Amino acid sequence: MTLTGHSLIAGQPVVGSGNTAFGFNPATNEQLHPAYSLITGEQLTTATSAAAAAYQSFSTLDPETHAAFLEAIADNIEAIGEELVIRAGQETGLPAARLQGERARTTGQLRLFATVVRQGDFRGVRIDPALPDRMPMPRADIR
Repeated sequence: MTLTGHSLIAGQPVVGSGNTAFGFNPATNEQLHPAYSLITGEQLTTATSAAAAAYQSFSTLDPETHAAFLEAIADNIEAIGEELVIRAGQETGLPAARLQGERARTTGQLRLFATVVRQGDFRGVRIDPALPDRMPMPRADIR
């Protein structure tokens, strides 16, 4: 995991044009590196416009692609390994065991959401098939 201090706007690393900010280790009172350059209002507008455009194209994709995307996020979080736990510990002061649990919960939820997307349950579609032999009266197909 390489920290550059850059923002990611429309898939590209961008050096901000504003001031810089540092992370802070609450357990040691130490400043963390690298410095992060703060983006300008114009860069923020570019980022939000790119996000809106990405939403438009992503929202038209099929459920399998959405599910695969969520699973890829989970896989990539896990692939970072202990480096993520170490850095998160530096930034939060939380113990490694807690952060490992948080990582497992996060990746588990991403995979759960992928399953829900594949199944389509979130769409609220309900199909009650006909029961012609039901007593005292048959039930019609309800969709």
